[in-house]
Amino acid sequence: MSIQDDDATSPFMCGVEAPITFQYDWTSEDSLTALIIQQMAEEAKVGSAEVPESLYQCIDPDALEDIFQPLQDGTPRTSGCVTFHLAGHYVTADSDGTVEIESELGRLKRSGGNLLLTGDVPTDVFEQLSAQFLGGVARDRTHLFALYGRDIDVARTRLSRANANLDHAHLLTYEAAVRSAAQAQTSDSPSQLSTSPVYGSLDDFEAEIRTEIFELQRRQMGFEPGELRFCFDSLQILSSEEDDRTVTDFLQTVTETVEEVSGMGQYILPQAYESSSVQAVESLFDVTIELKIGKDGPEQRWHLHDTNYTTTWFSI
Repeated sequence: MSIQDDDATSPFMCGVEAPITFQYDWTSEDSLTALIIQQMAEEAKVGSAEVPESLYQCIDPDALEDIFQPLQDGTPRTSGCVTFHLAGHYVTADSDGTVEIESELGRLKRSGGNLLLTGDVPTDVFEQLSAQFLGGVARDRTHLFALYGRDIDVARTRLSRANANLDHAHLLTYEAAVRSAAQAQTSDSPSQLSTSPVYGSLDDFEAEIRTEIFELQRRQMGFEPGELRFCFDSLQILSSEEDDRTVTDFLQTVTETVEEVSGMGQYILPQAYESSSVQAVESLFDVTIELKIGKDGPEQRWHLHDTNYTTTWFSI
């Protein structure tokens, strides 16, 4: 299962979503590396050969199995642990034989995080993927859109595509002096999106985003992990109007706020992955999702920053 909460086929990056543990006897002749691969494959319900990254690329298997072997006089090693990354997963082996495995995406779902969606693809591809990240209908989530230079119909379309509850959806629209205030409408009607225009500087918009997130958290008496789904659109327009330092400072505050309430944020930047605009902000996010049009339609690949793992291309 992927972070999108759907049943679409996804690569192995989230194979061990919830942490699993098993015990290993450091005096055993059984291969620890083989057991790790076996446990990962069984949890993901795939064959061992489908684990996409060789353990040899991540750590010396012989050194791993020797590190906590008893001393030459037979004295057991009673302290220490080693952690390494494998195919987008964290693997930790303790001196007492406890081995824990979990995926980076599984950890993000439990703690909150921020995703950068980028690529030189048609708008509808972003619409499709963005709607997926708003979350499935199984859980009643709170949605917050922050629109910069985008019409409110962007939010309406994605929320409709995700079958989201509009009563729990909120919009903030940045209204610069050159834009018409008529584009924004404030409504408390349950049949319409609650939309609030924000006038002034980018700092004012940043402050209002923070205020709205914490107010929504207060109304819900706290968010469960992943309950808040935040969407910022569009970074492309913001980057074209502000310098890199201003954009970076703005995004750092917003992403930190989303993480503070264990929310899941997505940020739309319709630029090629190799572009300077993407490279200037990529480090602020937990995951970068790169999009392209393949021979069979739209494809994506994920760059997981903490585990330094990039998936193969797969269908949206």
